Amino acid sequence: MNPTLATQIIESLRAGIPTRASTLNLKSMRNRLHEQFNQDLSQLSEGRGIPQGRLIWGKYGQGKTHELTCLEHLALDQGFAVSRITLNRQLSGQRLDHLYSKLAAFIRTPQSRLLGIRHILDQKSSADLPHTLIQNFDRYTHPLPAIILEAYFHTSSEEQELLYNLLLGGQMPISEIRKIYKRTVGSSLPPLPGNFVRTRHSQAYFELMADILIWCEYRGWVILIDEIELIARLGTVGRLKAYHHLHWLLNCGGEQTLPIYTVGAVATSLLDLWQNPQGRNQLPDQSRMCELAKERNNGYSEAKMRTFFTYAQDERICPFIEPMNRQQLKELLSEITAIHGISYGWQPEIDIDRVINAIGNDPVRTHIRGLLETLDMQYLGDREFVPRTSTLTELSTEEQESYFQEEVEP
Repeated sequence: MNPTLATQIIESLRAGIPTRASTLNLKSMRNRLHEQFNQDLSQLSEGRGIPQGRLIWGKYGQGKTHELTCLEHLALDQGFAVSRITLNRQLSGQRLDHLYSKLAAFIRTPQSRLLGIRHILDQKSSADLPHTLIQNFDRYTHPLPAIILEAYFHTSSEEQELLYNLLLGGQMPISEIRKIYKRTVGSSLPPLPGNFVRTRHSQAYFELMADILIWCEYRGWVILIDEIELIARLGTVGRLKAYHHLHWLLNCGGEQTLPIYTVGAVATSLLDLWQNPQGRNQLPDQSRMCELAKERNNGYSEAKMRTFFTYAQDERICPFIEPMNRQQLKELLSEITAIHGISYGWQPEIDIDRVINAIGNDPVRTHIRGLLETLDMQYLGDREFVPRTSTLTELSTEEQESYFQEEVEP
């Protein structure tokens, strides 16, 4: 391993954010989940049906985000387009159109560092559209996004930028869309089956984007969502909406026809809300959500909610990441110690047992941070340094997202 690669790994670990370099080179962090992921990706790429998605459960700091990063690179290496996002206060999961906009903007494709699909569409033209699935408007929940794609290839400069923004889930008055279509295509906008409403027709965006990615010769669209447990912060109706969207994205019912494979990472703390009595009615949240879906009966299905909660808690499908035992932890920290030595050009002599004992029963992430602080202090000459969990800090969710965007692949 060269010093530049070693430094990239150490800095990503210091930030608490797994990258391609760290996931490929830290052998101790790989586990049995990769075999399941590979089977799902093979099923999708070989046309053997649409695989059901998975949730990855685990306690804080046990490697859920690391697993998503591994899956991202597995998928990219196998020719899939990938979107990876993290839920937060602004992106909570209760609006499917908001999820789509973020996912579409963060699409990554093999052999490209550019996000989105603009660079892909630039290689296509309107002459490539005839006789494609995209021209079959009846296959979509609403045809407007597909019609906008058609108009996109007849525009240029500012107008093309406006239409590209629409393809990513942006908004524009239908009157403006009609004008652009008339001026560029030379005919009136095709008849629409009712008004297009973003919140009601959000699935149309996903349907079109999945078709676009297949049309551009990718094997499918892999969607990765981190920190799904933040849904617990929503109100009752907000949680119902978010779980309803997850049921669809994860293909819990096995009815999905889109070439989409979704995996989410969830802290096990969410299970407390799902399984334990909550609030005035003293019902676990999963029971409350099923009751609410039945009460509202306006697009929400009690059966789908029951399917979702059963599916999400089935460990055969949605695995739990088990904490590392002491020997596994020592192997990982030994690997990191050797990489730190390569990065800084020195020979560390660390008592790894001492570091583990000082950190105690904290998560793997905290042990890594404690080890790095110990290595840094020893490198500076303090041979007696002992890490303290109270002094170990990490990046906020916003800083982590910025780090992901700025990551430079080795």
